[in-house]
Amino acid sequence: MKKLLCAVLAFAVVMTFFSCAKEEVSPTAVATVNGEVITEEEFEYFRKKYKSQVLNECLENFSVQYTEDFWQTEFDGTTPEEILYDRALEECVRAKIQLVLMKEEGIYDDITFAGLRAKAEAFNEENANKEGVVGIKSIQMSQFYSYYLQTGVMELQNIYAEGKLKPDEKEIEEKISQLAGTSDYIDEEDYESVALSKLKTEKYEKFIEELYKKAEIKEIEQNGKQS
Repeated sequence: MKKLLCAVLAFAVVMTFFSCAKEEVSPTAVATVNGEVITEEEFEYFRKKYKSQVLNECLENFSVQYTEDFWQTEFDGTTPEEILYDRALEECVRAKIQLVLMKEEGIYDDITFAGLRAKAEAFNEENANKEGVVGIKSIQMSQFYSYYLQTGVMELQNIYAEGKLKPDEKEIEEKISQLAGTSDYIDEEDYESVALSKLKTEKYEKFIEELYKKAEIKEIEQNGKQS
């Protein structure tokens, strides 16, 4: 009986060790969207991407000069830091929603931030010494997340345009009617192809917007506000 008890205790200790180890290597979660984790790395990617944009917008909209405490200064009830945080989080959520769809459609196997970074690194290494490569030869690592997101969106739009978001004849006719006479650069025989292209984008964007509005977003910790 004592031997059995010792064995059980030893097993519990081992499991506790592995549990702790797993928690230590898990990326910090900033939020979740529909149960999918948004890591601090993802959040920081978009925070850095939009920092200059928010800075310029705030300087212009609030007619102020940049100061040391600019990011923490309140303008019209909010601070630039909070504006940047909200924008970065929104972009994280939109990205995650679309990446999940890409995985469902088989566009990407691994949609984690680390997985896509590894994919970019492998691509760059594979093409480093190749001559006559068709298309891009390397992916800028500072923009790899946006690259795979934008590339995936194009593939997703094409898939949906032939499936769940395929426009019907009425939608096509209405779009052609809108285009008729609006541009001197579109030949009459091209109206249908232009209409289909516009509908593909519009219907996709509307679909993603609806998913965003319905998404269950839970903020876990307020990281990333320090600028």
